[in-house]
Amino acid sequence: MTSESLVFSAQEMTDRLARIRSAMAAGGLDAIVSSDAANAYYTTGFRGEPRTLLITADSLTLFTSFRTLPWAEAQTELLADHIELSTAPRPFDDIVKRLSGKTWNIGVDRSVSYASMLSWQELFSPHALRPCSIIEQVRRTKSPTEVAIMRQSQVINEAIFNAVLPQIRPGMTERGVQGLILAEMAANEDVDAYSFMPIVAVGPNAWEIHHLPDHTVIQENDMVLIDHGVFYRGYASDMTRTICLGTASEQMHDIYNTVGAAQDASIQAIRAGVSTRDIDRTARDVISTAGHGRSFTHGLGHSIGLETHDPGLNFNQGDEPTLLEPGMAFTVEPGIYLENGFGVRTEDVVIVTENGHTNLTSQTHALIERPV
Repeated sequence: MTSESLVFSAQEMTDRLARIRSAMAAGGLDAIVSSDAANAYYTTGFRGEPRTLLITADSLTLFTSFRTLPWAEAQTELLADHIELSTAPRPFDDIVKRLSGKTWNIGVDRSVSYASMLSWQELFSPHALRPCSIIEQVRRTKSPTEVAIMRQSQVINEAIFNAVLPQIRPGMTERGVQGLILAEMAANEDVDAYSFMPIVAVGPNAWEIHHLPDHTVIQENDMVLIDHGVFYRGYASDMTRTICLGTASEQMHDIYNTVGAAQDASIQAIRAGVSTRDIDRTARDVISTAGHGRSFTHGLGHSIGLETHDPGLNFNQGDEPTLLEPGMAFTVEPGIYLENGFGVRTEDVVIVTENGHTNLTSQTHALIERPV
């Protein structure tokens, strides 16, 4: 992989803007106002704050501070001919002044609070505001450069896992293992930050799927679930592996192998045109057939990209299904959790391609039994 493959081109940045504007027109929007960090970075390349975007059919304005203007100029250089940088001290007042001549239909971030929406509706009157997720929808399909960055993010994340693995021993606590992971992340200068606080769950603690590590002590022959990710050049990685500190029991092997079979079957089913619900059902059927359907207590996966849980895709039976498209990136992470026993989850990051899929995760799927 060359360093050039990890750098966005001016053409890619202008293509993103064109796709956003096309989606705006199709959705009946005259403008988008966004202060979301991921949306601002995706649209302009700017990763600082403060930030507010105004996107119209023929203009793009990034409002920031005079303190961050030099960084904004450098980070948005690829769009130099297409973007205005403003240091207006009250961005929303400035935006209102620009919206003249007609009543505008304006999309705002879905994450905006109810109180803020009420205040903005008054400020922007008589213009019409409504929550929208147009930029997030455009972000769902990744370019080859984005995929290359995500692949490298995953490589770094796996290297951290493999560096920590030999250091884990019985007698350590969950928080002690979490500390090892965080230390490895901090020592790697390519890591922007962790993409979420690492999860370490020993034995029955895995029943809580997003367990906060505590002072539970690892005993010999315990199953330990480890889930962590990093941000690299703004893009998240995410991986879960379950290991045994000692010798796994027959039941542990059986549960682990069932989860592996469910993951393998669902990944093999991934291709453009298949629905998220069908992919989830494929994994769920394998686990249910093995008699553990009630112990698979979450959806199969989620979108990933500029956020660990990127908006867009949710793989479960309760949500509206989405048909997969080339470039979509998401996790595949089936699990079985035995109350008062132990839990197993195996998680990879997968990209939909024109001809099927590619798995960005290279870490072994075999059960790791660490001798103690």
